[in-house]
Amino acid sequence: MRRIFIFALIVLAITAAIFSMLENGGGYVLIAIGDTTIEMAVIVAAAINLLFFAVLYFLVVALRMVFSTRRGVLAWAKNRRQQRGLNRTTQGLIAFIEGRWDIARKALTKSADNSSTPLINYLFAARASSAIGDAKAVDDFLKKAELSTQGADVAIGLTQAELQIHNGQYEQALATLLRAKKMASHHPVVLASLAKVYRQLNDWDSLLKLLPALQKYSTLSAADIKNLEREACVAKLIRSVASHEVNGLLNCWKHLPSGIKQDALLVACYAEQLIAHKQNEEAERLLRNQLQRQYDERLVDLYGFAVASGNEKPFAKQLAFSEKLLKSQPSSAVLKLAIARISLSHGLQEKAQQYVEASLELKVIVGAFSTLGGIYASQGDYKKSVECYVRELPLLPLEASNNTTQSQMNITASLSNSLPASSADKEKSLFTSADDIHQPLRR
Repeated sequence: MRRIFIFALIVLAITAAIFSMLENGGGYVLIAIGDTTIEMAVIVAAAINLLFFAVLYFLVVALRMVFSTRRGVLAWAKNRRQQRGLNRTTQGLIAFIEGRWDIARKALTKSADNSSTPLINYLFAARASSAIGDAKAVDDFLKKAELSTQGADVAIGLTQAELQIHNGQYEQALATLLRAKKMASHHPVVLASLAKVYRQLNDWDSLLKLLPALQKYSTLSAADIKNLEREACVAKLIRSVASHEVNGLLNCWKHLPSGIKQDALLVACYAEQLIAHKQNEEAERLLRNQLQRQYDERLVDLYGFAVASGNEKPFAKQLAFSEKLLKSQPSSAVLKLAIARISLSHGLQEKAQQYVEASLELKVIVGAFSTLGGIYASQGDYKKSVECYVRELPLLPLEASNNTTQSQMNITASLSNSLPASSADKEKSLFTSADDIHQPLRR
């Protein structure tokens, strides 16, 4: 109200000044354009100017209103399209979650152009197409996703690799992931997916090379990475003896990472291979050194087979070590059975029988009754021998019919259970049969 009053005073003052000027001098305005002249009083000219500026002002205001209305209409239409696109995208995602792949793909595709996140639309449309087996549509949607959004190459590559892995296309997935790795060499999901593909392709050397990056940048735990390293090394050992040549086995062990060579499970696998290839002295040294570092009954079980025949000095040393070990593990049935086998391999039947019977008093384990049955048979007591073998039969697992030893089955089970929990195929065993691991040992 105060501002209006001041404005009115100013207008009145200006008006009074103008009339004062007119009273004092009158005056006129002359406008000459070529041969044409226009003459008018000052007040008339002033009124015309005011009228002109008023018309101009109202014209500008009217134009602004028209254009602002047009922009408002366009904005309203755009928001309307975006809202419709958002609704269709939501319907498509709901259909995707419910497994209605074809409906999801159609809804996501139609709403992609009006969506504020077309990348999401195309990626989920590609997933829906993969679910119904439309490989061509998958490629088309992934290309559209790449064109729709800049800087999403890694996300698109991971989606493509995931779909390829799901469909068993591991070679194609490897190529896709290697391209993604060039763009994001430290991306944890890229590294974890590469490890999965290397496992499926049995590319153990590449997996071992990848482990340092996995350890530094991936979300896998230290235990999972250790299990991957163990799995790769065990697989390399098994592959090295595929030709049944011991030199390949020895060379493979030599070039394995030094840190993994003290892993009990890997030592057990290597020792089994050595024993299967009649390298008992090497196996005995390996097992003895490992048992001195850490007691492990899987290794103790194998130690009873790693006996160099016809050589008394190593035998005496092995027997002495075993009995010394028994002082710290007096309640180990496995160790007593191993000592029995060591003794039996050098003809000490009475000593072997005592240890087998002592083992059975502690615990009934696979192989104990068959060992005792063999002792009775060598003594001519076939009745007791048959009784022992009969008692052994119920203890034998199904794998025993395929000439698999207990320690071998333990290693297979341990490896299977130690695979990373994050792997998509964690329910699968590492080996399909005992023959994939090694040649059977004789008990």
